[in-house]
Amino acid sequence: MKKIIFVFAAVLALASSCNEDKIPTFDSDDAGIYFQDGFQTRFYLNIDSYNDSTAFSFSQCDYNVKDTVLTARLRTLGKLCNYDRKVKVVVDKANSTAIEGTHFTADFDTICIKAGKSEAMVSVTFHRTPDLKEKQVRLVVKVEDNENFKVPFEQQKNTNVYYASGDTIRANAYVFEVNEFYSEPMLWTMFGNEAMGPWSISKQRLMTELFDLTAYDWSIDGWRNGNGKIQYKTFYYYAVKMRIYLQGKADEGNPVIDDDGSYMQLGEAYQVDYSAYLNK
Repeated sequence: MKKIIFVFAAVLALASSCNEDKIPTFDSDDAGIYFQDGFQTRFYLNIDSYNDSTAFSFSQCDYNVKDTVLTARLRTLGKLCNYDRKVKVVVDKANSTAIEGTHFTADFDTICIKAGKSEAMVSVTFHRTPDLKEKQVRLVVKVEDNENFKVPFEQQKNTNVYYASGDTIRANAYVFEVNEFYSEPMLWTMFGNEAMGPWSISKQRLMTELFDLTAYDWSIDGWRNGNGKIQYKTFYYYAVKMRIYLQGKADEGNPVIDDDGSYMQLGEAYQVDYSAYLNK
């Protein structure tokens, strides 16, 4: 009985101690607006990881893709309202290289927090222009004070875990970086060489077209979140399908040529038979 009383007293003391350490909360009549984009981590529940930029390459898309829509999420501080509230989103021209009407189009004037809501998306349509193969363009958008919202802080922590130090990222601005550079995707480096053989631009393009892959599927985020099409084992599935396709093209007299002028080949266990051509 004495042990039970002791434990109960300890719990009360701990609860009292916790009550004394008050967690700071937002307490203002002003409504705040800020960027907070990100995702929930794959292996832990209720842990968010935030980012302040998005990088996109048209090199990971099919040839027919001419545009892509990239988004960033806005969130609010303060009470919900029963009416729509317009948000002031502008282009930071001093830090942007993307040209409106050429590299991107957007309608920032229509962005608002809908009645009863606490967040909204900023959407930008980027266009696949020829110069993206030579240079990367950068678009920086930022939020500013208006009659509905104040920008309460310029920076934030990159995670919602209160006890983690985290990296400092932007809260008042968001960066989009777009190009059409061709380089070996990290997922290919990690998982692809055994099944698919050495990477090439033509091989990745063909794989993207045959299996309807997206930039997200090729990204680390797609793999890490577990909902991208390209995972470790799927490379072997794709290799089987790729071999059937390449062998069919070879058998019909129209072999697929790789970047270096050779017949496109896969990993050692998925070799395409080009002997009909090599023996000529």
